[in-house]
Amino acid sequence: MPGHGHLPRVKRVTIEDVAREAGVGRQTVSRALRDLPEIAPDTRERVLAAASRLGYRPNALAKGMRTQRSDVIALIVSDIANPFYPAVARGVYDAAAAAGCSVVLYNTDADPGRERDALEDALARSARGVVGFFYGLPDDVLAGYARSVPLVVADRQLPPDVAASVSNDFAAGTAAAVELLARRPDACLGMLAGPVGVAADERRLAFVAACAAHGLGDVSARIVPGPPTIAGGTAAAHRLLDARPEVNGIFAGNDLMGIGAVQAVLARGGAVPRDCAVVGFDDLELSAYLSPPLSTVRIDKYDHGQTLVRALLADTADRISLPVSLVTRATA
Repeated sequence: MPGHGHLPRVKRVTIEDVAREAGVGRQTVSRALRDLPEIAPDTRERVLAAASRLGYRPNALAKGMRTQRSDVIALIVSDIANPFYPAVARGVYDAAAAAGCSVVLYNTDADPGRERDALEDALARSARGVVGFFYGLPDDVLAGYARSVPLVVADRQLPPDVAASVSNDFAAGTAAAVELLARRPDACLGMLAGPVGVAADERRLAFVAACAAHGLGDVSARIVPGPPTIAGGTAAAHRLLDARPEVNGIFAGNDLMGIGAVQAVLARGGAVPRDCAVVGFDDLELSAYLSPPLSTVRIDKYDHGQTLVRALLADTADRISLPVSLVTRATA
């Protein structure tokens, strides 16, 4: 009786294999295969020879045309564990499917190197376009990629002749949150901000401006940075209240930090909102089910995702600002 055999395993040659064979970096291989001018001729020849020896075939060449696009849309996010991004991703997936496209998801942890790697991989796949949240790469680097692949950025803006952008109205949302927190006559406000990044910087500036408009003075010394997580919000709130115990209103850069702020106030024996009110940003679904439920600025995350894809397929460089609204619950 014949034995049961196994099909031979075929190891797919990767761009990393070519890089090792040629003695160069992964990005150099990608640029050489795309015949970009910044690659020296001898380096390009070495990369092409290594690719030929290993039998490497990038998608674009397999299609027989370097400029041909696939029906893949690349979605780049900073943290798939943050509940904000799955809601956006659902909008991206549904809009892409309606257009006959599939989606490849990349998680970067807001690291510039991983953002660059995701863009390079999208180029190697001949992606039809890239949509995403970029918190690490500077404008000039993103502009360079926008010359090679259609690109739509979320929560930041590139020059209008470079790429489309889809942002939520941070200024309006922050102003509404500050107005709510400033209603008490002895209001002393502080902010929990995300790590350094374009969106975080915009929210800091919006918070300072909104507080000044309410006559609350310069609040920049009461802005405490931290990771945009529940634990990060808890730690940042403790630092803020340790340094500034007079603070009785906290605006958090996102709902996760807002939840952490509520936990910090309760852990210190305080009551929310009696001793310290809290307002978040994003309106995650779980925020309505906390005890007490979190006041927040609502973003239509599904529409955000859909709008990213619509802007990509429209092939325009529009700057799109999406409306936000204040949701008042028990924490403010």
